[in-house]
Amino acid sequence: MGKKEPKEVVEEKAAEEEEEEPRVSLYVSPLATPLVTDKLLARSLKLIKKSVSEKKTRRGVPECTKAIRKGQQGICFLAGDIFPMDVFAHIPTLCEEKGIYYVYVKSRHELGAACQTRRPISLIMVMEPPADSAYSSTYQQVVAGIKAVHPYM
Repeated sequence: MGKKEPKEVVEEKAAEEEEEEPRVSLYVSPLATPLVTDKLLARSLKLIKKSVSEKKTRRGVPECTKAIRKGQQGICFLAGDIFPMDVFAHIPTLCEEKGIYYVYVKSRHELGAACQTRRPISLIMVMEPPADSAYSSTYQQVVAGIKAVHPYM
């Protein structure tokens, strides 16, 4: 009982490798524009990682909605593969009213991985950093990229 046989150990390792396989998003919402890709996506995920480490994020629809309504500034990253769309359909309108930048990321699993959790995240808001913050330059680069690709801002 105490020791595992070699066959069981091999099976467990194979099961762990299957779990670590990146998940592929099959669905993309018709509302998901602008969708960030390539270099801007890499910078955005890097920004999310840095801001999560400094605890300057709001995660989830209720928390982000509350922050937007209170007038906090930042960037909203929405997952493009959320179904049904009604869950977060009000967020882009709120962001446009308050002058907050928002973009869609292809998958909620990418957002979860950037937040260093295994749990998928549908919506995350990165708060605007103070000038002396570690991620302020990355934040400015992402804002400039969003201004270039966003048709409504």
